Amino acid sequence: MLHRFIIALPMMVCLFWAAFFVVRLFRHHDEPRVGWAIMLFYIASTVLYLNHWVYFSGNDSVPGAYTYFLANLSVYPLYYAYLRALTRTKNTWDNYVLFVPTVLIAVFFPLNIHYGWIAGEEVLMFVRTSFAIQVVWVWIRGYRLLRTTQRHMDDTYADNRSYLLEPTHTLLILIGVTAVISTLLNILGRDTFDGSLLVCIPAVLMSVLLFSLGYIAAHTTLPQETVAHEDLQEDRATTEETDELMHRIATTMRTQQLYANPHLTIQDLSTAVGSNRTYVSNCINRRTGLSFSQYIARYRVEYAQTVLLDPQYADDHEAISNAMALSGFASNQTFYRVFKDLTHLTPLQYRQKNLQNG
Repeated sequence: MLHRFIIALPMMVCLFWAAFFVVRLFRHHDEPRVGWAIMLFYIASTVLYLNHWVYFSGNDSVPGAYTYFLANLSVYPLYYAYLRALTRTKNTWDNYVLFVPTVLIAVFFPLNIHYGWIAGEEVLMFVRTSFAIQVVWVWIRGYRLLRTTQRHMDDTYADNRSYLLEPTHTLLILIGVTAVISTLLNILGRDTFDGSLLVCIPAVLMSVLLFSLGYIAAHTTLPQETVAHEDLQEDRATTEETDELMHRIATTMRTQQLYANPHLTIQDLSTAVGSNRTYVSNCINRRTGLSFSQYIARYRVEYAQTVLLDPQYADDHEAISNAMALSGFASNQTFYRVFKDLTHLTPLQYRQKNLQNG
């Protein structure tokens, strides 16, 4: 009984998340493109692991093999479609090419059963090879896509939105782990585990991974500006022009204290200096070697240091609270993390050390 429950566990996990995303989609808690992609991914995964459960229960059939092949070759293309939707990037040729094996099996498999063109082992080899290619392709392209999105966010926002980026980092790891395990299990084949208690190991492992992917997807949203392309003009600024723009940026930052705005974006700074966001972003990157968020963080920490040492604050807690609020940090967590990264001290340690020396 326990054995059958464990075998069914991945299916139940996928069914749970499929139902969750169906409800959330139709309650308009997700953007339609994101909601449909992740919902279809978990529906296909439910069908896939339903077939696993039926197979290991000793009820395999030709229709079961057909739906298994279709679901097996659909899950990673659908997950890639979800990543594209999440990062608000346009679908490209690889989105559609990834579904080619699925379409071929959908059309060819019934015809092959009827006419007997090639052996079942050859069909199985095609499915396994196609799946392995899909997995590798989705992991590599998905990793690059998420990293590009992260860099774009760093160059767009100044408030160190770690609560948005941290799930993305975990997502990258889970994609890689799931890809490796899925490929190995597919190469080994279901027959390897048939009639063995060893089937419980991949069942539990995939259940954990699939639940984690669903949990992260449910809690990961990216801001609308993530892939804004309105300023993608080619940057042909001369050295003199770049120097002059960098001077304007630095002057504006200090005189207008733009860093004090916790929701500052690259567009705000570009407007303040009368330039284009692409030019401003490239100028900061080239002259300082920093992303926009890192550049602003240095100004914020520098100002926070002056507040921490301001003699009007006799109480440590008051000094730290004001340092965070006045320097533009949106949360305590971000303030402490960024401050320590740049000074190698906590705000309290910095205050106590410098007050003692003073």
